[in-house]
Parts: sequence; structure tokens; C-alpha cells
Amino acid sequence: MRGRGLAAVLTTAALALSACAVSGDDSAAAGPRSTEAPLIPEASALATTLPSDVLAGEMQDLAKLAERLAQQLPAQRRPEPVRIAGSSTRWQPGAAYRGVFADPDIVRYDGRWYAYATNTSHLRLPVLTSRDLSTWTPLATSGGGRVDPIEVAGWVRSSDGGRDLWAPGVGKVGDGWTAAYAAPAGTQGGQRHNCIGLTRGPSPAGPFRPVGEPICYGEAQLGVIDPDVFVDERGVPWLLWKFSGVVHRRPAGLFIRQLNADGTGFAAGSQTRELLTLDRPWEGDTIENPSMVQFRGVTYLFYSGNSWERADYATGYAICAGPEGPCVRQNRGEPLLSTASTGRLGPGGASAFVDRSSLRLVYHAWDQVGRTRQLHVAGLWQRDDGTLEVIDPG
Repeated sequence: MRGRGLAAVLTTAALALSACAVSGDDSAAAGPRSTEAPLIPEASALATTLPSDVLAGEMQDLAKLAERLAQQLPAQRRPEPVRIAGSSTRWQPGAAYRGVFADPDIVRYDGRWYAYATNTSHLRLPVLTSRDLSTWTPLATSGGGRVDPIEVAGWVRSSDGGRDLWAPGVGKVGDGWTAAYAAPAGTQGGQRHNCIGLTRGPSPAGPFRPVGEPICYGEAQLGVIDPDVFVDERGVPWLLWKFSGVVHRRPAGLFIRQLNADGTGFAAGSQTRELLTLDRPWEGDTIENPSMVQFRGVTYLFYSGNSWERADYATGYAICAGPEGPCVRQNRGEPLLSTASTGRLGPGGASAFVDRSSLRLVYHAWDQVGRTRQLHVAGLWQRDDGTLEVIDPG
């Protein structure tokens, strides 16, 4: 699928990618360097339809659909249901884990799955591993000890040794692995102000060391969070994230920008593209947790909406013309995973991945609202028109 830019021209903004100045309350990002494109461009109208040569789900006419179906597409395998094994909520190497594991991300390497989550069990970067997607055990040393494989950068301001990192995203970029995270760089208006940090490691098990400068946007009180590292079918790496919005001026949205070849920062000359902005009633006050995947010629963008603290939290998706959009919501704009449709409470924080020839989502949901956000693995099916249905919620 070819990548495309947004229809409207994106113009310069006041604040951009920068190091964070953190010297107490109301700390904010510094101004842009003259050679940098803005981290968050000026608001512009987003496309509501996809280009005519892109599979557009419900907006695809029959003639275009017939043409598309005549093409050779790789086979699709019906995903088998996955049930997460174990009952222990204690983080113990060697034992199947079924405790807190929010905002999961997933990669596969050398016959093993690695899943990452928002900090839990006093770990900055909790990592579970699995051979079968069902039984997950904590990453361990060769001697069976606990592992916290990430080192946080000096700009992180934390009262708990950096153990308040949120929603990591991990991907193989170049000859190593990039792990991105959101962390407090200070406070603004009495609330935690977030920036995104990048780290590099030799394997999906780390160790991950800080690289580059923090990615900050000081004008937004809550900053930027929920990074996702995505490598497209051409091998080009991208970083997606959630912009928390500016009160009374601009709603929350999802953005993307190309990374450099070694995953240590943005590519020279790259520009930020806006993919989706808060829009639908079910999304409540925010959209977040972007995850992009390409499957059988279609580029999908998954995201969460509403409050993560409630059963109203849900997962929607869009079809995109390519990594830089435009992206258009599907499923009539309604969520793909919701409490009502899955029987899982507040299904969100999802990350998409391909398991052999099947498309899946790893996500969290409450066992009881307000108690434990647990890991689930859903199986999806790509219909002939490119839209998706949930085969099994996991």
C-alpha cells in the first residue's frame, strides 16, 4: 500500500520536538530548533474518505471491490481462540502470570513472543514471554532472577525511581531494538507533564539504554504519551503517539512521524502527520494508544477511546492509505471491541500483530472495574472488503 500525505497542507506550529526543561511546577518544553519541523503541526481538516485506489471498506464501490478481489492476496488463516493460562497475580519468574498488565505491546523474535506493559510489580518495563500466546511468564535472568531491562533518561522526574513509565512500544529498527515510553518530565498546572523517551537494545529482552532527546510538547498540559514503534512493509520505521490536546483549543489526537534508520530519533527532514482527532461520542474526552499494522495489503490503525478507568473504554479502528494517512474510521465509526460486544470490561490499550497468517490484537480489560487490567488476545478476520470482524475476543 502506498503511503500518502494528508490532503491539507500542514503548517508551522509554535512548539516542537525539544528537550524538556524541568525545574519544578509548570515546567514546559523549550522552543524548536530552526532545522526542525514541528512535533504537532497546526490543526487542519482531516480526510473523511480515502483515495479511490485504496481499499476503503464501507466506502468502496462494487467495481473497485471486484478489481481489488481479482488481485492476488496472501492467504488468511482463521485465528484459533487464545485463552490466557495461569491465575497468579504475583510477578514470579517461571510461573504463569495473570496479574496487572495494562497497555500491552507485543513482538516476536526467535520463536518467542515478548509482551511489554505499563509499569507494574515495581518494574519500569515489565516483560512477559510466551511460546504459544497462552502461557506468559516474567522475563528472567539465566539464574531465574527478576529483570527490569530498561534504563530511564536523566530528564525523567519520578519519585519512584522511574517506575511510572506508561504504555511502552517496542520494535526492531535497523540492527537493534527501539523501546519507547512515556514518562513525567515535570508538572504543569499541578498535573504530570509527559514526554516520550527512546531507548535502544540488542534484543527484545534489552537491556535498553537511553538515546536521543526527549520528545516533548510543552503547550499541552499533559504532553504526549502512548508511543508505538511501527516498521512498515518497506522496512521504514515510524513512531506513533497520542497528543493530549490543548484545553479549549484543540482536542486529543493521534500522530505519526518517520524515525531514522537506527531508531534513535526522527528522520532528517521528516514531518509529523495527524491521523485521527477525537470525534465520536463513544470516544468520550480522549482517544489514545495508537497501534498500526499492515495485513494483506491494508494499513490499519487501532486506537482506544474514553476513560481507561471505566467500562466505557473501548477500541476502534481505521483504514489508512498508508502510514502517513489519510485514515478513515470503520465499523460505522463505532468501536470494534467494547464491553457490550466482547463481554470484557473496558477492552483497550490494544496492539495489533500478525500471528503467522492471522491478524490479532493483544489488549487489556478489567477483571472488575478499578481492580486488575489483565491481558487478552483477540482474533480478527479480514472481510473481502478489507473491514474487520472479531472472531474471538480472547
